[in-house]
Amino acid sequence: MTAVLRNAMLVVTAMSTFTSATAEATEPQVELLRNPFARPAITELFAAAASVNDVLTRGDNTELRAVLVAGPKSIVDFGGVILQIGESSNGYRLLDVGEGTATFNRKGEKVVFSLYEPDQGKSDE
Repeated sequence: MTAVLRNAMLVVTAMSTFTSATAEATEPQVELLRNPFARPAITELFAAAASVNDVLTRGDNTELRAVLVAGPKSIVDFGGVILQIGESSNGYRLLDVGEGTATFNRKGEKVVFSLYEPDQGKSDE
C-alpha cells in the first residue's frame, strides 16, 4: 500500500469517527424570550410617550430639551412633553425638526427653538 493511499484512508476514517462523535454530542437548545435582533416598534414608543404627556403638567415651560430627527416621524422633547410633527403643546404646534432645532407655529407666527442657542424662541420671519 502506498503512503498516499494509506494517508487518505486514515483521513477518511478520522472524518467518519469525528462526524459520528459530533452527531451524538448535541448541546441543549435554549429558547429565547425575544429576538435580540428585532428593533422596538416605534408605535409602542409613541404610545408610551403619549401616556406620559397626559400626566405631565402643561405649564409655561417652552424649553427645547431634545431632538430626534427621523423624517416625518421626528420627535422633540419640548418642556418635558414629547411631540411628533403636527402635535401641539402650550399653543405651540410642531412644524419641522432639524439638526438641533425645532420650528413651531404659534398664533400664525413661526417660532424656532434651538438646543445650541441660549435665547430660544426667536420669531422667524
